[in-house]
Amino acid sequence: MERNDILKEILSDPDLMEKYDIKEKDLKELTTSAPYNKKIIEVLSVIINENDNHLNSSMIYKKIKKVHNIG
Repeated sequence: MERNDILKEILSDPDLMEKYDIKEKDLKELTTSAPYNKKIIEVLSVIINENDNHLNSSMIYKKIKKVHNIG
């Protein structure tokens, strides 16, 4: 499964779509590449991309912290 498909599959959950105000047409256009129009898309994209690039979990965590400007 490709990265973009993974992202779309995760965010196609009706509860997530409602919670993060993701429209059906927006879902079809999602990619794991920047620019991101929502923080949830950016965070999931970082996880998907870096996992696919074989980065270890602690490095992925550091990247997510950077996305959120934490410590």
